[in-house]
Amino acid sequence: MKAIVFPEPEAFSLDTVPDPTCGNDEIIIKIAHSGICGTDIHIYRNEYMSEFPLIPGHEFGGEVVEIGKDVTGFELGQRVVVDPNLYCNHCDFCRNEQANHCANWQGIGVTRTGGFAEFISVPAKAAYHIPDSLTNTQMAFVEPLACVVWAMKRMPVNPADRILIIGSGPMGLLLLQALRHGGASQITMVDKQAGRLKIAEQFGATQTLVASATQDEQLKEWAPHGYDIVIDATGVPAVIENAFQHLKVRGQFLQFGVTPMGAKIQVSPYDIFHKDWTIIGSFAICYTTLPAIAWLENGVIDVEPLVTHKIPMSEFGSGFDSFMSGDTLKVHLTIGE
Repeated sequence: MKAIVFPEPEAFSLDTVPDPTCGNDEIIIKIAHSGICGTDIHIYRNEYMSEFPLIPGHEFGGEVVEIGKDVTGFELGQRVVVDPNLYCNHCDFCRNEQANHCANWQGIGVTRTGGFAEFISVPAKAAYHIPDSLTNTQMAFVEPLACVVWAMKRMPVNPADRILIIGSGPMGLLLLQALRHGGASQITMVDKQAGRLKIAEQFGATQTLVASATQDEQLKEWAPHGYDIVIDATGVPAVIENAFQHLKVRGQFLQFGVTPMGAKIQVSPYDIFHKDWTIIGSFAICYTTLPAIAWLENGVIDVEPLVTHKIPMSEFGSGFDSFMSGDTLKVHLTIGE
């Protein structure tokens, strides 16, 4: 089969690799769409927990084409998506409702073969049926949307909260839509690109602001006492450090964007103490696939405008370069379409 391989940091190739084999407790999926994620950039740059060589890709779905002999509940031809986070279900974390911190955690497309390929074998327990009404584009958004569901479960939104989201890439725009249904009174979005902010306005952002040297003055004018919730959806350490000045007393700061593993920021511990701040992390997902499917099935979240490029694997290089440079929103590999 054909697959995109990261043979070493900052290198990729389109290779012919062996077809996957189906274990007794696994299914094999013919992949339809596979989305490129910001985490894939960190993997490519050797800023994450992956080892090389690796077939990346963790946002995908497709059709069941083979079923292991011990698997029940699946049929050939069914459309499925996959939770790429594989949990052991027997460590202390798994047994204490903290499976995304499983002591034996594995990640499809992160620590083991992923979805930038024509076919993939996955544990059947990680696969979820999806309604026929969902498009291939929606199917490849289930995993990133499940990340948003997990963030919303981690961070309570109170009635009439004022929220600042920094970064209006695909994840920031998903967060915006989710928070519009969460009772916020004001959602302000900041980004370097005016075009992305136009989409944010269409999705209901109250105010939008192009990032600049004067942005902090404008944000303080819109929210003189600060924002109840500040969310980083960029993963840029300098942006994260600067964002704390806009956090209200008793405010919540959500670190949603993925940073390089060794990145550091400076935050005043006195401010954390004195201002009653809550700082929240949101790592991956934790059994939040079904709510993400429900959001899509019922039209709560619109993902179609977030895909600016649909490309075959043969054009991965140009698509990945454009994605890394910020010239696109979401890029989907249309592998089996």
